Amino acid sequence: MDIQQFLVDLRQYGLANTIPNISDKNAQFLRDMIHIGRVKNLLEIGTANGYSTIHLCMALRENGGKLTSIDYSLPSYNEAVENIEKTGMDDIATLIFGNALVELPKLTEASFDMIFIDGQKKRTLDFFQLAYPLLRDGGFFIVDDVIKFSEKMSGFYEFLEQEKITHSILKIDEDDGVMLIVKPKK
Repeated sequence: MDIQQFLVDLRQYGLANTIPNISDKNAQFLRDMIHIGRVKNLLEIGTANGYSTIHLCMALRENGGKLTSIDYSLPSYNEAVENIEKTGMDDIATLIFGNALVELPKLTEASFDMIFIDGQKKRTLDFFQLAYPLLRDGGFFIVDDVIKFSEKMSGFYEFLEQEKITHSILKIDEDDGVMLIVKPKK
């Protein structure tokens, strides 16, 4: 299978059906971060149809890594499972159907090198508080859509300021960007 062509087709399908997939520039940024950080264990919150998941898995495969992704929408989850299988990434990706607020506490034994949040923006603070302890020291915590949807992230920015958590906002797309937090080493 030509995975690059599959991704082009999946992106077009996503645009035609208003599926909230990441941009191509964002996909490249995430893949670069996986390579820079030698990421081997990645957590994604918000799978959608698996577009971002496939991109992440492609980079993880080169590092010998694994991905865990959580989504609460059954149609999205089912579509992602199908797309992950079609691309042969099912040996790298573990997809979890469920509410991340319920599923994240079940991952207490996990230690992730990178966490990517692209789920419900109004739950960003909740996701962060549950997922950040799962990130290893020196790991990357990346939140998508932090410019365009900042008003939907109630309390998140205030929490970061209050807790003195250093973060950078990187403008990846013309109208949006990501937040990057590098967890300090103890």
